[in-house]
Amino acid sequence: MAQKFNYLFVSDFHLSEGQNPANGLIQRNEDFFQDVPFAQFIAHHVQLSRRETAVEFHNIPWKLVINGDIFDFLQVVTKPAEGKELLEAKGVRSYKELSANEREYGLGTSERETVWKLKRIANGHLVFFQALAWFLAHEGNELVLMKGNHDIELYWPEVQTEFRRVLSKMYVSWRETAVRGNDLSPLPMLPNMPDTLNLETLAKAVSFPANYLYEPGLFFVEHGCQYDPANHFTNFNDPRLPQAPKFIELPSGSFFVRYFFNKVEQIHPFADNIKPIMKYLNWVLKHSPSAMVRVLIDLLPRFVLAWLKMKWKQLKSWWWHARNQEAASAPGASTTSAQFENTLLEIQANIRRKMKRASRLSSVGTVSSLLFKGLAWLLILIGIRSFIENDFIGMVIFVILGGLSGFVGNILIRMLDKLLESPFLRWAAQDVAKAINEDKSLANVPYYIYGHDHAAVTHAIKRENSSKQPQWYVNTGAWIPVFKEEERLLREDVQLTFLRLVPGRAAFPEAPPELLQWSAEGNTPMPVRLFED
Repeated sequence: MAQKFNYLFVSDFHLSEGQNPANGLIQRNEDFFQDVPFAQFIAHHVQLSRRETAVEFHNIPWKLVINGDIFDFLQVVTKPAEGKELLEAKGVRSYKELSANEREYGLGTSERETVWKLKRIANGHLVFFQALAWFLAHEGNELVLMKGNHDIELYWPEVQTEFRRVLSKMYVSWRETAVRGNDLSPLPMLPNMPDTLNLETLAKAVSFPANYLYEPGLFFVEHGCQYDPANHFTNFNDPRLPQAPKFIELPSGSFFVRYFFNKVEQIHPFADNIKPIMKYLNWVLKHSPSAMVRVLIDLLPRFVLAWLKMKWKQLKSWWWHARNQEAASAPGASTTSAQFENTLLEIQANIRRKMKRASRLSSVGTVSSLLFKGLAWLLILIGIRSFIENDFIGMVIFVILGGLSGFVGNILIRMLDKLLESPFLRWAAQDVAKAINEDKSLANVPYYIYGHDHAAVTHAIKRENSSKQPQWYVNTGAWIPVFKEEERLLREDVQLTFLRLVPGRAAFPEAPPELLQWSAEGNTPMPVRLFED
């Protein structure tokens, strides 16, 4: 059978409020600054498939899969203007009618509120949305939006409908400027492009899988948050709160972002781009100690208070939580077997347990590191006192012991950095591949594709019989800055990584995955440099 699509996979864009159209300034929680490079990336691949000289395997439509966290609804914190805008978003006209929580931290997770947040995101990222609309204006192209932990609100049907409406409007706005000959647009006017992009076309071309994407013989795609104890949902298919079904569940990671880290980014917009987080804390202590004082005295107590309130609500409604757990065990509709659905839930739970053990070890290690560092300073101070009292032997002993304590504290922190970067998604891919391989009702696939942890990587999946078709774990990385000192000689802080699958090629699927990065300067794909383990 002829191949229907070639495929592009990207993930973790984290679009939030973007650039304010009124003043051109960027909202401080924004992480995505790649609107124009993304449009170039889209234009390159569409034109690749439209060339008269294109080889046969390129001359077919593209399916673009955005594997979760395209949006960061958690970081849309601006409130709608009082009056008509607030009435549309929340059903009230005045800020006085909002709860104290909403006035302080922004709107919540309901369907109505998320629709407003989506419009806010679109207004700050015009070129990005125009690029998606332009992509879908070419016959045969399709777009798949997977849910992630930062855009779980894509679950809401009205949010999905509004996304299609926004694309329709964005296409019209792009075409108006293109007809007037806007030389600045990275999206060219090509022959036979339609005048409008109607909602009927978009309803067929844009899809929102409930859980994962499985294409027999080709790939299995998940975002990956369900393997993460801090960011998983009790029921990913239906993430509503059972006791308040107008709202979405906030796992602990999302709770932390809403009630703490959004406020930290108001101080330092780059805070969550420094990996691991201990590097950011060290930077603050060294370069901005006053900010650390504000965090400890102002932000942290308010976060703890919000956390205690949340725990109290959970305690009062524990029976609702138990009911939701039952719902999570029921598999949703899909093209895979019920046996595999249940196996997938077990794999997710097993890896979460493994990660929880690592998290407990991390907590113990962090406290131990702080204690050793505190002990180091105490011993050095005692050594100084011994020097003043002319006790030179005591001074040497205490200074040496202090140095050793500080060394042990630093070693523990470095070990924690590695622990927090454990390859849990690679473990997931290995287990999921084994489950599909063993399920006689399912066709094996060569590629297991994830996002979530922002680490672009490919890794061969071990198989019992090495003569069988190779299988690969692929993480598509992120399009937002990630500052890691140990990797700067190998890669840039912003990589713009993506996976390209062209099933019609002769070497497919035996060849390694084509994990690439988009070069905005060269306007072309480039290979990602990866070291062996």
